[in-house]
Amino acid sequence: MDHIFAALKHSLASKRQMPEENEDVVASTAEHTPESTEEHTLDELLAACEGAVCEVLTADNYLFFAGHVAQRDPDFKMVTIEPHQNSEAPLGAGHGTPVKVQVRVHEHWGNLVMLYGVISVCEEDRWNIFIQNAVACTESRRAFRQRVEAEAEILWGPGFRFRGKCQLEDISLVGVAFYSPLKLDVGRQLILSIPCLTENGFSYQFASTVASARNTAEPGQPPRWRYGCSFDPLEEEVESNLYKDIMTLQLKGRNI
Repeated sequence: MDHIFAALKHSLASKRQMPEENEDVVASTAEHTPESTEEHTLDELLAACEGAVCEVLTADNYLFFAGHVAQRDPDFKMVTIEPHQNSEAPLGAGHGTPVKVQVRVHEHWGNLVMLYGVISVCEEDRWNIFIQNAVACTESRRAFRQRVEAEAEILWGPGFRFRGKCQLEDISLVGVAFYSPLKLDVGRQLILSIPCLTENGFSYQFASTVASARNTAEPGQPPRWRYGCSFDPLEEEVESNLYKDIMTLQLKGRNI
C-alpha cells in the first residue's frame, strides 16, 4: 500500500496556496485557487487524463474515492474511473450527481486537471462520469476534506496555557474545521492537539491559525462556534502520517 499512498500523496500534496475568500472553503481549507489556468479543448484534456491517478470528489470537496482514469469515451465525453487495487468504489451515489475529478497529469502545459461532470454509472469496480467541463491548472496543490468524528483539545493564549475541548468536523492536509463553545478571534494562533484520528493511529499537535468563525447555535441556545483553521507548514513525516490517516478514514467511512 505504501506505493499507493506515495502516488496519491504526490497527487495531493506539493505547494500550498492561499485560500479563496469563501467562508466554507477557508473554513475547511478545502480547495485552493489555481495560480493560473490554460485553455485547451475538452478532448485534449481528457486525453491527457487517461491512465492518470485521480480523486473523485463531491461538489463541496469531500472525497468519494481515489483511483485512476481507466479509459475515456471521446464521443460521449465520458471517463471511467476505477478504484485502486484492493479497494472498491462506494455505492449509493445517484445518477446525475455532480462530481469533481482531480487528476494529476504530466503534460508540459500543466500538472493538474479538474474535471467537472455528473455520475452515469456507480458500481464497486468503476464509476462512469459524463464530463461537462475541464480546466488545466498550473497550481500544484488542492486538498480534499475528510469528515471525521473525533475529539481534540485547543491550546491558546500566552504560552498556549489555556485549554479547551472541541469536536472535529472535517480535516485535510492543510487545515481543519471544528466546533467549540469557546470564542476565538479570527487570526488567533493556537495548537490543536488530536489524540488520534483512527484506531491505533497517529497523534498530532498542529500549529494553526483561525481563518473563520461562525456561531451555529439556534437563538437562545448556548454558543456553538464553527471554526476553520489553516495549519502552519507541516513536516514531511507529519504530512505523510496525516495523509495515511485520511485515506484510512475514507476507505472505512465511504462518506457519500
